[in-house]
Amino acid sequence: MRVLVSSLPAFGHVYPVMPTAEALRAAGHEVVVATGGTPADRLAAAGWEVQRVDAVIEAAVGRVMRERPELRTLEPRERWRVAAAMFGEVLAADVDEQLTPVLRATRPDLVVYEELAMGAAVAAARAGVPAVRHGVGPWSPPPMEAACAASLTELGRRGEGGERVPEGPEVFGRLHLDVWPAQLGQPGARLPIPCTALRPQAWSEGEQPVPGWLRGSRPRPVVYVTLGTVAAGEAPVLREVLTGLGELDVDVLAAIGSGLDPAELGPLGPRVHLEAFVPAARVFPLVDVVVHHGGSGTLLGASAAGLPQLALPQRAHDQFPNAAALRAQGCGLDLQPGEVTAAAVHDAVRRLLEDGAHREAAGRLAASIAALPAPAEVVDVLVGLTA
Repeated sequence: MRVLVSSLPAFGHVYPVMPTAEALRAAGHEVVVATGGTPADRLAAAGWEVQRVDAVIEAAVGRVMRERPELRTLEPRERWRVAAAMFGEVLAADVDEQLTPVLRATRPDLVVYEELAMGAAVAAARAGVPAVRHGVGPWSPPPMEAACAASLTELGRRGEGGERVPEGPEVFGRLHLDVWPAQLGQPGARLPIPCTALRPQAWSEGEQPVPGWLRGSRPRPVVYVTLGTVAAGEAPVLREVLTGLGELDVDVLAAIGSGLDPAELGPLGPRVHLEAFVPAARVFPLVDVVVHHGGSGTLLGASAAGLPQLALPQRAHDQFPNAAALRAQGCGLDLQPGEVTAAAVHDAVRRLLEDGAHREAAGRLAASIAALPAPAEVVDVLVGLTA
């Protein structure tokens, strides 16, 4: 079987899907990854067959903000509207347009797409290829799901030639692989397409090493900090975080991305170590607490490792409910945008280190994640869709 795996070109979108791609390849199936940017370069260097599809998230953000200024001032609970416009309209059209010739060239038997590369579902339907939606986080709010289904339906009507594209929610494909543990709750209702639970797994390509100091003996706790792989513009928040952590008796590993100048962070303590990028899958087993932006990939990876977490939701619509889910489960704390000060971060991380209840709750969540089906266990389900 030949499988095309489609993802938007950002690590937080690509990496959650790669354990499934790896399981398919290990089972003897041919896998082609359609993505772009730096993730495409890294995957190609690691030996994956890659087709470039460069639907750029940052460009979509700029376009939506220019063309729909009313979306700039939404409250957090309404930010799904920005996401629906970005992913369901602008990026969906880009992915559909760029992926269509890739489908003609590669002729896959199955398309597996990360849930926000949803234009892949339209392109696959038009090509007569079954599509599977691969979750990367919680199900979106029902209004966002409905808005995206309507946008994809309209996109399918505009296309010429090929098979008829389903209308309504069925446009998303034949199956959803759900990586969001039930213990964390679901903010929205299930879609009317079949759903299979899947164990979320942190993933890194190749054998990229962790920083050398982290591999040796660690005389004090280690706090891993990340505000996502696109951290430009987050310097003020990161500065407060690192200042607060610098006053604790901990070592700090901060992944700041390639778009942020370390000079913007000011003077840092001697135990604060900055890296542009680290293989999170290899970092999680070596740290004690994770401080992050509430992104689904980091949250799930840290949860699977049984780590207490401090979430600092900033912009994206999913970060705020993700932070609330951590707090509700007792395995983490959160600070809202106006609450992120050095003192507040210092106190929150100190609580996570000293209060065993958070670590115990994190351990229970990790055990529930470990009980979910591994990617290798759903390969036969995916094969069955092509019969």
